[in-house]
Amino acid sequence: MGLHKMIKQICLTAAFVVMGAATAFAANAGQASGTNVNVRSDASTSANVLGKINTGTEYDVLDKTGDWFKISYNGETGFVFAEYFEMTKADANIDGSGVNLREKATTSSDSLGKYGDGDYVTVTGQNDSWYRVSHKGGSAYVSKDYVSGDYVKYVPEIANELEQEQKLESTYGVVTAETGLKLRKEASTNSAVLAVLPYGTEIDVDRVGQDWIKVVTDDGQKGYVSADYLSVRTGAKTTRSAASSKGAEVVAYGKQFIGTPYVWGGTNLNTGVDCSGFVYAVYKNFGISLNRSSASMASNGVEVSKSDLQAGDLVFFNSGGNSGISHVGIYCGDGTYVHSTDGAAYGVTVTSLSSSYSANTYVTARRVLK
Repeated sequence: MGLHKMIKQICLTAAFVVMGAATAFAANAGQASGTNVNVRSDASTSANVLGKINTGTEYDVLDKTGDWFKISYNGETGFVFAEYFEMTKADANIDGSGVNLREKATTSSDSLGKYGDGDYVTVTGQNDSWYRVSHKGGSAYVSKDYVSGDYVKYVPEIANELEQEQKLESTYGVVTAETGLKLRKEASTNSAVLAVLPYGTEIDVDRVGQDWIKVVTDDGQKGYVSADYLSVRTGAKTTRSAASSKGAEVVAYGKQFIGTPYVWGGTNLNTGVDCSGFVYAVYKNFGISLNRSSASMASNGVEVSKSDLQAGDLVFFNSGGNSGISHVGIYCGDGTYVHSTDGAAYGVTVTSLSSSYSANTYVTARRVLK
């Protein structure tokens, strides 16, 4: 840091101290990217679980250590695996004088004002060229060339066309609301509800805005849905079912417990599980009751062929070397499965379904998600 920058930073810090809380930096903050996400006492999957957090509640971010976010949790310091946590806002400073604050993420947009060198901003989103920042209770945009901060790179991505609401080609959305997403006649919570789109539904996207997305149903009906509960994607639809979408959520939850030790008869995902205890406990979290042993679990759900496996399907093995089922795991959707083993990879781990052990002992698979 040059002398000029150092003096400016010292003066800026001193000014904030003198002016007090009214001008103090807002804390870096974030939230869980799913449900029942573990907060641990240290940056390790073997550390004690202090509690669980869900999306929708913000926590102050204290640091980023490797693959872990260090957060303030119920008066304690906790750690959350970065894969299940996302920044919602980050402190930053302006580098340069006369930097435009734009209404939209384009240089052709109206300027709402200009920032001076060292001015403070709160960043809430980003795309290739722009940061979205808080402005008078709403949002505006600043070129990335003039913003610096330790945590801005972790704020969520926003589409380049977000504020311009340009016509989108080959774009669809996936409903992420577990209880379904209301399709409204107009972009307002007071507007009439045309339909409720089930979890996992894939629907054509017409235009994207910051708070609302205009969509088109398969029968040509147009309406608006909340941008908070529709994941916008480009390309061809996957035509996946709601069950496979839910399966991906099951897998993500189960993978949080990688490293939990193998304990025969155990069903505690934090302290110890056997193979069927792991599967039983993971699905119990989603309100699905399964039989307790691997052999009896093979009667749950419906049979599915190995070539048609989807994330969340149960895969069964005869690890004892006979025709009877003695082991079970959860298929991850990428040629692997997550399971609890007392073998060489002791505890909850991920294994390739094409490994010699898996290929030689595989028996069948069952789908328990509808």
